[in-house]
Amino acid sequence: MFKIAKLEKVDNEQININLIKLEKNKHENNKKITSETFKTLSFDISGGDYSFSFLLKCRLEKLLEIPMSKTMDFKDYIFYGETWLNIKNQKGFLDPKMDITINRYLKNKFIISLTFCTDEDNDNYSGMIEFTFNLDDYLNIDDK
Repeated sequence: MFKIAKLEKVDNEQININLIKLEKNKHENNKKITSETFKTLSFDISGGDYSFSFLLKCRLEKLLEIPMSKTMDFKDYIFYGETWLNIKNQKGFLDPKMDITINRYLKNKFIISLTFCTDEDNDNYSGMIEFTFNLDDYLNIDDK
């Protein structure tokens, strides 16, 4: 489900979840001292003239630590500086204000629910998104 402002339905709703590799570097005195590469997920939710995208900053296995049937704040799992709300391919909002939760159910299936808003002077948007995914679809994908 993807809703913006007063719209009751967004047309052509699509959810694309992609397995990606993320490189995490640690620097000290402007020198890279460690580098770690791991698999994680990127999410792109679109409908009509709108899209909302974000990516996780943790390994997929970290999601397995979420307790069954408990709704949790999901902000600490999201990569800050990589969350976008795009409007009609004309305007983009980096890191809109959002509340995002995750709930684990039925072994490795998850529900993500989020509400968001922008606080621009003239262009204010708010909305909600809710979707499910099965982590098993991504855990055992071999590197190519």
